[in-house]
Amino acid sequence: MVVLRTLRRARSLRGRPGIGAFLLLLAGCFPISVAAEATALFDDSGYRLDSYRAPVPAEVPGARTLDLSQVQALSAQGWILVDVMGARAFDIGADGTWTLPERHLSLPGAHWLPVVGWGRLEPWQSDYLDTSLQRITGGDRKAGLILFCKLDCWLSWNATKRIAGRGYVNLGWFPGGVEAWGDAGLPLVEVQPEPHHGAWSR
Repeated sequence: MVVLRTLRRARSLRGRPGIGAFLLLLAGCFPISVAAEATALFDDSGYRLDSYRAPVPAEVPGARTLDLSQVQALSAQGWILVDVMGARAFDIGADGTWTLPERHLSLPGAHWLPVVGWGRLEPWQSDYLDTSLQRITGGDRKAGLILFCKLDCWLSWNATKRIAGRGYVNLGWFPGGVEAWGDAGLPLVEVQPEPHHGAWSR
């Protein structure tokens, strides 16, 4: 590492204060946090692991990108709206009902799956995705699904790629999300997460 080499060189030149001070000053210009340098934004499969609110690509593998008018047309034809905006603070009761500290507004009729867009899923989150998809599609992997969260939100990108990998073949990705819908003057309604039965953890 440049920083470590520079520091070692500075220590070896303690008898020459001018050069040693310059090298120490140079070392201070570089970040020395090894953890920060080691943090990866993507895993080997291409899922975003951190900083989820950031500009997204134009496409997701296995899905077509939709604009607002296409979302309206397809949802009118029966395509299923799936909101994957994330939630970190929650509780899940024995009956599968989620308790969250804040209301969540989404597109009318949307199914909210708040833990399926992270870069890495815990086993219970992966099971929750599978059982929720089974329920809302009736087990039909050809059912049309429209995935979204917010503008510049990698959670919907991750979730769309993940669902495509599970064999669902009619996927639409709506990168404009709730902002594009609301900015067009269309109604947003409060939604609750799809129920989860079984073990879970935060």
